[in-house]
Amino acid sequence: MNALPAARSRAYLGVLACVAIWGVNYPATKVAYLEFSPLAYTGWRFLIAGVLILAWARRSGAPLLPPRPLLPGGLLLALSGVGVYQVFFAVGVARTSGFAAALLNSTSPLIALLLVSLLGHERIGRAAVFGTGVAWCGVAAFLLSAHGSPDLGGLAGNVLCLVSATCWAVYSVTTSRLSDRLPGATSLATTFGLGLPLLLAFCAPEMARQDYARVSLLAWTILVLSAVFPLYVCFRLWASALATLGVSATTRFSVLVPVVAGVSSALWTGERFSGAKVASASVVLMGLALARLGKRRPEPAG
Repeated sequence: MNALPAARSRAYLGVLACVAIWGVNYPATKVAYLEFSPLAYTGWRFLIAGVLILAWARRSGAPLLPPRPLLPGGLLLALSGVGVYQVFFAVGVARTSGFAAALLNSTSPLIALLLVSLLGHERIGRAAVFGTGVAWCGVAAFLLSAHGSPDLGGLAGNVLCLVSATCWAVYSVTTSRLSDRLPGATSLATTFGLGLPLLLAFCAPEMARQDYARVSLLAWTILVLSAVFPLYVCFRLWASALATLGVSATTRFSVLVPVVAGVSSALWTGERFSGAKVASASVVLMGLALARLGKRRPEPAG
């Protein structure tokens, strides 16, 4: 009788762990990018994580690929979770600040909200509609203010982060919709097994050109830890939470990632926070919070 509440409690703790790890990962990545090219770093990072994920899935006894009827969904997981998403993410983070990247990637719940509404899976309450509008006004202000302002991150990098946020929204919704038909281990194995070859095709030239003689032990340590915790550990925790809690309850915590990223960026990389940055970011975060408070009801069957 206590199994369900216990499972939900573990899922919530897992999501909070993801928030902390992903938030700190933004400034850590910026530090590593001082010595690694973004795509070389991403290629090695995902190669390590992919080996860990596939080994774990094999040990669990789960199939590494979905059955044929679910293969299109598996391909969508692979593209939106690794193959396409990480190219936009890596280059986007390289071309903007750690906080800006975290803030703009945190809009993925808004995009996921729009997707589940358009697909007829959930109805959006008025508060959620209002909050979504507020958040996108803040995003627009942030992007407009960022033009020519290094404090707010490069405009090109910010737009790429919004594209990566869209990819992650697709991944979250797809994972949730397949959770009752696809074991979690198979879902992750498919995501990495099918997505990694495409990602490596993008990253391989940079991996070959990388000057490894100038890469310090600190940068290698960040790379390995970034493969183990934000990817191997957090992908498992996030997938489990999506299956247990659903898209709505899981993604609402994404609003906390920019807060953690902002604090850690200020402490680690010395990122500054001007009035324009704080104001526009506050509007985005307030909108995100309002959107998550909006009651959403499942679409009735039939």
